[in-house]
Amino acid sequence: MRLQILIMNALFLSRIVTWFLLSCIPIYNFSYTYDYIMSTSTSFVDSFADTKEGRYNPKMDPVISVYNWRKGSQWVVLTRKHAGVVVNDTTVFPMFQQHCKRKSLLEFWRDRPFPADPAKEHNCIPDEHYVQTLLAQEGFEGEITRRSLTYSAWDLSASKDRERRGWHPVTYKFSDATPVLIKSIKDIDNINYETENRREWCSSKGKPAPCFLFARKFTRPAALHLLNLSVLGARRGAKSET
Repeated sequence: MRLQILIMNALFLSRIVTWFLLSCIPIYNFSYTYDYIMSTSTSFVDSFADTKEGRYNPKMDPVISVYNWRKGSQWVVLTRKHAGVVVNDTTVFPMFQQHCKRKSLLEFWRDRPFPADPAKEHNCIPDEHYVQTLLAQEGFEGEITRRSLTYSAWDLSASKDRERRGWHPVTYKFSDATPVLIKSIKDIDNINYETENRREWCSSKGKPAPCFLFARKFTRPAALHLLNLSVLGARRGAKSET
């Protein structure tokens, strides 16, 4: 898995690195972002019980129980300890290799064996399940903040094909990249997880704080436009703002 290779290289290249961040464009300056992340000893991993979509394959049991099956954003911030857990995993990853695969799409069936019963396929997307499930399986959920620091908007009406709806987040173009958009992202202070009946109120240093430090997906012109507008800066009133 590419994620394991990336993290392993980071671990070996720098033995003093404490955090490993996989994300997109920053919406705050470096000082505020660094202070926000370093003020806690937990990883930030969007993780919630996946009870609706039938992505869990019973063939994973008993190595991975449905009780520990999790879903979430692939954009994570890991402590060095948890990065090591990912790199050294020899139990959960093999199960994902065997039983966690994307559901076949009609247009691709001509290039691979036609599934015996498409309705029984488990639409498992490793990027959205692996880290979350691994940390739950290994008993580390108490050491993570169960939300992502990266914002993305899912467009459920982008395609007429119901199977494709929501597969990819909205890509913001030049015309979308406005101060109003960035402010709306910065103003988000809680996240609701319906499958767990849980609302995550975001905080930093024990005080209410914006949920997101990063955002995606932006085209290159859109990202450069935001930089030119100087809207990617520290939160007003933050001590780290300079």
